[in-house]
Amino acid sequence: MFFRKKRQTGTRCYGNIALWVLVLILTFMVQYADLLHSLRYDRQLVAGGSWWLLLTGHLVHANWPHWALNMAGLGIIAFFFSRYGSPLQWLLVFLMAALFAGAGVYLFNPALASGAGLSAVLHGLFVFGALYEIRHQPLSGYILLALLCAKLAWEFMFGSISGAEALAGGRVATDAHLYGALGAAFAMAVLSLRARHLDAGNVA
Repeated sequence: MFFRKKRQTGTRCYGNIALWVLVLILTFMVQYADLLHSLRYDRQLVAGGSWWLLLTGHLVHANWPHWALNMAGLGIIAFFFSRYGSPLQWLLVFLMAALFAGAGVYLFNPALASGAGLSAVLHGLFVFGALYEIRHQPLSGYILLALLCAKLAWEFMFGSISGAEALAGGRVATDAHLYGALGAAFAMAVLSLRARHLDAGNVA
């Protein structure tokens, strides 16, 4: 089953690190090329058929401090969780968190006209890594997951954490963080069902 796998070392660990480096380079390049207005989430353009902005909006940032803040978050995820899973699993979680966050904002937050940043995806990646951590290091895994849940609950009730909007250069779409976490949960369910199907096939 999905959560019965041992922590990954060697080639897969290096593959996960390579994925994080690729994300860092890609987001740096689009930031350096000043593609914010071309790739950010724009509700009006999405309604007009530019659906890819639901995904590309996560790759651009409002300013360099915003980018640096999210890259620090990516570094935390890489430090704690790179030894778990495979690059393809992480990529699936990345895409599902991005899609759920973009679609969630479009469907449930009509007042949000535009947005950018990787933070919603990072919340999804953190959920995935923390649940893997629970399997191998229960105490630290539950602590990490509890901290994230507390953050999401705070944002849901009171809005963004003090200082976050100043660093991001604008309003923080905190609901997108929850949508990203739900996207990761969906990806994990898909992976778990696939693993169970493979286990059943091997037994048969």
